[in-house]
Amino acid sequence: MPTTPTLQAPAVRGAWQNVRWRPNPSTGEVLNLGVVFRAINGDVHVRMLDYFDRVKCLYDSRLAGDAKFLITVAKEALLVGAALPTDNVFLSDEKFASGASAEAIVASLFSATVPLAAPKTSLAAQIESKMSQNTDSVREQVLGELKRLSGVDASRIINSEQVMLVNDGLRVHSLDIPLQSSKALGTIVSARFSNIRDTELHMLRADNDLQIARRLYLQNSLFMYVVRHDGGANVERVDALLDNFSWKFEKVGVQMKSYTDPALVAPDIVEDMPLAN
Repeated sequence: MPTTPTLQAPAVRGAWQNVRWRPNPSTGEVLNLGVVFRAINGDVHVRMLDYFDRVKCLYDSRLAGDAKFLITVAKEALLVGAALPTDNVFLSDEKFASGASAEAIVASLFSATVPLAAPKTSLAAQIESKMSQNTDSVREQVLGELKRLSGVDASRIINSEQVMLVNDGLRVHSLDIPLQSSKALGTIVSARFSNIRDTELHMLRADNDLQIARRLYLQNSLFMYVVRHDGGANVERVDALLDNFSWKFEKVGVQMKSYTDPALVAPDIVEDMPLAN
């Protein structure tokens, strides 16, 4: 007799929600900005919009900038279980999802429910996409190399949620500081954006979080590792921007180092951020 095939249970199960935004509360319109998936083992996975041209088309550049900032803050809040930054950013009702992996579940839900993320198809857009690499992507490369170099010791440098949690006695705040040793704090920033103003904005925000941390950890050295392109149309403007930032950071105690290859960052992190014995 033929045997009945055994059905395997999905490898990952959990609940998911859309991250939603009311750009103009008076109109009541709601846009989906991303997806958060909470697996039954407690792991949290978040994917957020990282393309804002359609927001600009629907509204304007100012609201697109607001969306970028809110997405950064909301993602950090969701990963650490903190409150969302404003009542105009909220979550949809929970729904069940299961699949082969959390990444596959999130990718499928994001594609199906966040139409603003549809890629551009023009030649200019394809060139822009190839030229740009956001900070999350750069950090993934750098931290992967750091884990390869340092093995289990890397977990003593990399903050588990890639953010630094600070309790002021009233609530827990998160600072975008993925690296922390016994004597140093560090962050990793991409300068591989096609728009130089995006690079400037990311560096300013990284510096702001480092300076807040400096007030709490007075003895710690501060490092900013910046990954940039080794060429391109904006190379001279990026050079000038980084030179200016490096001078300013040096005056406030932040050591900025720049690289054209993400693989070269990890050895410096190991040297700059010694672990306590």
